[in-house]
Amino acid sequence: MVKYLFLILYIFLISCSKESLFREEIIIVEKKQPEEIIIIEKKQPEEIKPTDEIIKNEEQNNSEIIVKEIQKENEELIITPEIDKEIETEKVGKKEVDKIGFGEIVKIGILLPLTGENKTLGRSISNALEMALFETKSKNIKLLFNDSGDSLEKATEAAQQAVKEGASMIIGPIFSFQASEIRKNISADIPIFSFTNDESIKTEGLWTLGFSPHQQIDAIFHEMSYHAVTDISIIVPTNIYGDIILQASRRASILKNIKINHIHRYDRRAKDFSEFGKFLNKEEASEDNGLLIVASGKQLKEISSRAQYQGLSPKEIKYFGISGWNNDEILGEPSLLGGHFIAPQQFSYETFVSRYFKLYDMVPNEISGLAYDILALLSIGLKDSKNMQELLKFLINPIGFNGIFGFFKIDSSGDIQRKFISYEVMERNFLKKREIMP
Repeated sequence: MVKYLFLILYIFLISCSKESLFREEIIIVEKKQPEEIIIIEKKQPEEIKPTDEIIKNEEQNNSEIIVKEIQKENEELIITPEIDKEIETEKVGKKEVDKIGFGEIVKIGILLPLTGENKTLGRSISNALEMALFETKSKNIKLLFNDSGDSLEKATEAAQQAVKEGASMIIGPIFSFQASEIRKNISADIPIFSFTNDESIKTEGLWTLGFSPHQQIDAIFHEMSYHAVTDISIIVPTNIYGDIILQASRRASILKNIKINHIHRYDRRAKDFSEFGKFLNKEEASEDNGLLIVASGKQLKEISSRAQYQGLSPKEIKYFGISGWNNDEILGEPSLLGGHFIAPQQFSYETFVSRYFKLYDMVPNEISGLAYDILALLSIGLKDSKNMQELLKFLINPIGFNGIFGFFKIDSSGDIQRKFISYEVMERNFLKKREIMP
């Protein structure tokens, strides 16, 4: 009888141990199922941290370790922005998306006019981007070139195609009206680095890389103040750009205590400036000791010569300009001799042009320098940035950067502040005078 009791007790103990083993196996299976862990992740977003933060944190709890394992086992699924992940992105809050890591290869959408009237410009910029990628030895970046054309529809389609191909960010387009529309039609979590200088379209996630008219005006008024200019007349084109220049000039004139006595406007499409010259009157400008001419190339030469002919002598009234003056075409024009203008630093740009010419046997457009700068900067940032949040933090480094056009820095709102150089027009060259910091 006692033997039977021992036998029954032994069988009972074995059955209990098996039940315990089965339960333990079920727990292990639950830990390995990504579907169940993802559900936990959505319910408790405050516990989820980026992989790099989890590794550095010595006091990890179980849920953090699980998330870390998931990211390693399913790296492509969670990190890489594939086509079918577009819907998932919309469900996640912006702060969480910013912390989603980059894959081994970061795809950058490039929107340029590769066909149409501006295809030559587009080709020049694409060459500069390829050059930047090669010179920075960036093996973790893939450029996705898409034709933005000259229309709104073409640019929007190109942007959407880049997103479908997995672009984490976009460089381009050239035109402000395209950039503004694209920002409305793709995820706000994909930053756009546009080449436009139209700051009016700037919004969160849309950066304007072009030379800011406001900053140029601030810099040239600083230069006027240096030359003790107190009264000026302004010549600007009759377009939106001219309106922006006037708005910035009125603001800068107050800050620098420089009075604007007369404003003259001209049509940029005009070929004959004989009628315009009649509006320039020596008697009206008798109080002026400065003349700001916002023009470039042949139009600048024509306007300045007309002003001189009407008695506005550059010996009595100092002529000033902004970056449109920065062209060898104006050298040799007597009316501009001794004039002053501001422009980005040229030494590094000239070196860039030399390298570019050796590779492509052509002279690049100035925008190509902007393209080189932004891709080179992103290349450096992506080498140490694990996610978009870290990359953006790198970009707004208050110390700033030195690029093709000299020193610049980016603030948290996306504004790019540049250092300008003041130049004096000589007979055969532009003489560097001084630096004007942002």
